[in-house]
This record gives sequence, C-alpha cells and structure tokens, in this order.
Amino acid sequence: MRKFLPPPAKVLEVGCGTGNVSSFLSEKGYEVTGCEYYSEAITRAWPGFQIVQGDAIDLPFEANSFDIVGLFDVIEHFQDDLAPVSEAVRVLRKDGIIVITVPAGEELWSCVDEAALHKRRYTVSEIGRLFSRAGVRPLLTEYMFMSLFLPMKYMRGRRKPDDLFGINPLANAVFAGISDIERYLSKVLPLPAGTSLIAVARKDP
Repeated sequence: MRKFLPPPAKVLEVGCGTGNVSSFLSEKGYEVTGCEYYSEAITRAWPGFQIVQGDAIDLPFEANSFDIVGLFDVIEHFQDDLAPVSEAVRVLRKDGIIVITVPAGEELWSCVDEAALHKRRYTVSEIGRLFSRAGVRPLLTEYMFMSLFLPMKYMRGRRKPDDLFGINPLANAVFAGISDIERYLSKVLPLPAGTSLIAVARKDP
C-alpha cells in the first residue's frame, strides 16, 4: 500500500473483523476506518481506528470517500464476488486504489476452505478479469506464502483434523520466519507460486 499511496491516506478496510489489520495500518500512519458486519467482532475490536457496522455489498459511505479500500480475505466468501468489489470501487475516490487478498489455487481446495465457507480459490487471470469487470486498472497481482504451497497441497487430501484451528508453536515459528524472508525477496522478484494472492488496482479519473 505504501508503494502506491503512502500515509496519511484515508483507508477503508471492508470486513475488518476485530481489526487486526486496521489497527496495524493505523500504527503505520494511515487514517483508517474499518467496516464490519458482525457486532460480535466490533465489540472485540483492536484500538486505533474508527469502526462502523455495515454490509460489504451496501457500504454506509458516500461515493468517492476513501483513498484506499482493502478487502483482505473477504471476497472469496461471496457467491457473487463482483458485488463487494464494485461497492468498494464506488466509495473509492478517483485515482485511489483497491487492495485485495484471496486464497490462491483451486488445486489447494480442502476441508479448511469448506469450514471457512469459501466459495472459491483464485488464479491471477481470474483476479484480472474481476478487476476488469469492476472497471478498475490492475497495477499488481502477486503470490504470497510460497513456503506453504507444498505442505498445503500435501494436506489437501488428508483426513479432516479434529481441530482446524490448532497451531503447532514450532511449525508456526518456522513458517513465520520463512514468510519474513519471502516478504523481503518478493520486493526484488515476484514469487512464482503461493497459497494466497495480493492484488492492487487503480480507479482511473
């Protein structure tokens, strides 16, 4: 985000949940508003940003209100994923950017996706077509979390675990360190594969 629009740009995070990302962006100097549908999440929100209850396909904001709109792991939950993207574009000012992250690779579909109520996983070309339909110009689409690709592909056909959200502390620490390395490498060379995609597009004047 800083690469395209640095702080103190006005950011809207759609589907912010308890606001982990919104709080982080606020700490980095952005003026952040979070929009969340579920009141249970709002009552547990992180500090440092304004939070508003609202629906991703009917945002409670005027058109052209924000410099940046983020949908982080949101649109894969919608049967019609164009609806939340189009609504995000509506509240985005001209020359502003939309930033999305989505799960990547249909070959990685597993019981975890089903438990998370995902409708799909994405390819680079699918994201490009979605941006085109929403009327915004793609600036960047890149993979993330390359180190998790093979482990996830291996686990795809395995038995559903008893605890989908259980975390192995050692494995978590190892992959967190690898992800930090990947993040620095990706600034020089785009990753060839990954379990997620990050994409940025601009709303032209």
